[in-house]
Amino acid sequence: MVQYKIQPIQLFVLMVLFEVGSAVIVGLGMEAKQDAWIAIILGMVGGSGLFSLYVYLYLQFPTLPLTNYLEKIVGKLIGRILAIVYICLFLYIAARVLRTFSELVVSIMLNDTPILAVEIIFMLVICFGCYLGFEVIARTALILFPWVMFFSFLFVLFLIISGVIKMENLFPVLEAGWQPVLQAFFPTLLSFPFGESIVFAVFFPCLNNQKTGIIAGYSAIIISGIILIISSVMIISVLGVYRTSIATFPIMDAVEHINVGDVFQRLDPVGLILLIIGGFFKILIFLIGAVEGFSSLVHKPNLTKFTIPIMATIVIVTSILISDNWVEHMMKGRKTIPYILYVPLFMVIPFLLVMIVMIKKKMMKKKNAH
Repeated sequence: MVQYKIQPIQLFVLMVLFEVGSAVIVGLGMEAKQDAWIAIILGMVGGSGLFSLYVYLYLQFPTLPLTNYLEKIVGKLIGRILAIVYICLFLYIAARVLRTFSELVVSIMLNDTPILAVEIIFMLVICFGCYLGFEVIARTALILFPWVMFFSFLFVLFLIISGVIKMENLFPVLEAGWQPVLQAFFPTLLSFPFGESIVFAVFFPCLNNQKTGIIAGYSAIIISGIILIISSVMIISVLGVYRTSIATFPIMDAVEHINVGDVFQRLDPVGLILLIIGGFFKILIFLIGAVEGFSSLVHKPNLTKFTIPIMATIVIVTSILISDNWVEHMMKGRKTIPYILYVPLFMVIPFLLVMIVMIKKKMMKKKNAH
C-alpha cells in the first residue's frame, strides 16, 4: 500500500506535463497531413475511453497499484508475469523518451557531444528525483507548470505577431477523406501519448481524494489534447504540411520563425528548456512507476534505493541499443511498437481485465443471492 499522498491538482499537472512531454516534439498525426488536428481529437476521445478502463480497475482495488491488483484478477502466477511485463514496458518507454530528448539536445545544442554523455546527465538528475520520491516530484511539477504554460502561451502569441502563420496550410479539410485520419488515429495516436497514462495506475492509490482525482485525470487528458491540437495547428500553419512531415523536430523549426520587432528572436534555447521539462517528468514518471511497481510486487519498499540505479542503467543501455539512428527510432515508434506493445498492453489486456472483474462480480452476486 502506498504511504505518501498527492492532491488531485498535482495529479492533473503531472498528467498534462506527461501527456504533452515527448508528443509535442515528433509532429503527431502527420499521416493525416493538414488534418492532423482531427486525428488528435479522435486520439483524445479514445484516450479518455482507455483511461476509463484504468479508472474502473482502480475503483475496484482502490488501495492497490497496478502491479498488485493484477494478481487479484487473474491469479498469482499470471498476475505476476503481467506485472513484470508492465514494469519492463515502463522501462522501455522511458528508454524511448530518453533517446528522443537526447537526440533533440544533441541536434539543437550539443552537436559534438556523444549521445551517451547526454543520456547519463539526464538520468543522474532523474535518479535524484526518484530518490526524493513521488510526492516531491508532484510538488515540483506544480511549481513549474504555470511557467511552462505561460512561456508556451508567449510562443504562440509571438508566432501570431510575427506574421508567419498561414491558415491556408490547414486547408482543404479532409482532402483525402477519413481514411488517413483514422490511420493516424489508430493505433499510434490512441496509444501515444494518451494510452501511456496507464502508468498512473501505479500511483492512483496515493490520491487523497478519489473522486476529485479521477475528474483531474480526465481533465488532464482533455487539456493535453487541446495543447497538442494547438501545437499541431501552429506548426502546420507556419511550416506547411511538407516541411512539417520532413522536419526532424518540427516544433523547433516553427520556433525559429519567431521575430517580433527584431527583439524577440532566436528563442530556440527557451523552447528547448520547456521541452526538456516535459521530457524530464515523462521519463521520471515511467522510471519511478517501474521502481514503485517492482517494490510493491515483491512487497519490499526498502528495495527502492537499490532498484533506482539498476533500472536507470537498464534505461540508458536500452535507449542506446533500440535504434541505430533517429530515422529508425521514429519508424519503430510509428509503425512497429504500437502494434507489438501498445495495442495489447494499453488496450487489449486492460479491456480483458475489466471484463474478468465484471464477470467475477456478477458470479459473486448470483452466489450471494442463492
